[in-house]
Amino acid sequence: MAPGAQALEFQYTNPFTEGPQAGVARGLRISGQVMQGDTARLIQLFKRKPADAWSALGRVELAISGGDHTEALQLAETLAPLYPYVVATTDCAGPCALVWLSGAWRLVPRGRIGLQKPPAVSTANAVPRPGDAPPAFDVQAARLRSYLVKQGLPSQLYERGYVENSDQVYWLSEEDTNATGTWPPYYFEKLHPKCPKLNESEESFHALRRCAARLVISQKAFALDALLKGVNDPWWNDNKDLFFNAPR
Repeated sequence: MAPGAQALEFQYTNPFTEGPQAGVARGLRISGQVMQGDTARLIQLFKRKPADAWSALGRVELAISGGDHTEALQLAETLAPLYPYVVATTDCAGPCALVWLSGAWRLVPRGRIGLQKPPAVSTANAVPRPGDAPPAFDVQAARLRSYLVKQGLPSQLYERGYVENSDQVYWLSEEDTNATGTWPPYYFEKLHPKCPKLNESEESFHALRRCAARLVISQKAFALDALLKGVNDPWWNDNKDLFFNAPR
């Protein structure tokens, strides 16, 4: 982290400046460098107004310029159950790539996705080990791999980005990005039986997206409700049962 680095900025966005939609969150922009405590700050933002949180997850735009990989993984693991629609509109590497992969829908209209091995954890205070002892189990590395596999990063890209590379960024080619997919495998499993197939037409894209939104709305609701524990919000109280019982 560079000296004087700023924590992430979370900003609700809205393309409407006038009319009934003005002032209502329609997206979320995440910018800056990831620092410890950013995930807790985002949860607090969601708790202040759940209606905005619910709507904003429909388009999460990333402009993350680096920062703490461990906190980025925690942020990504918090977002993934909320099924966000994540868009990277510029180069997105390291911590940013981890958050991008949290998307149920993830797109890269501009820029590239870059995989980067997290810095090694300091061993200054580690307990000395016998020379013939097996290496200590790396909990953080296992957690990272588990998350990446779940989100659909192919094993060969994991090796290139997180094993073979030292401190260099492995930029995904267009072929790599396509292999990673627009959505994670578990999401596709929900779409496949009940939603129309995606072809090259824009109409099929929007039809699939509408169907996908209906299928995951209940799971998104349960995940958000868990984050809102202890919050007594009138809008959420009036709507959450409807969301819980949405078609799955």
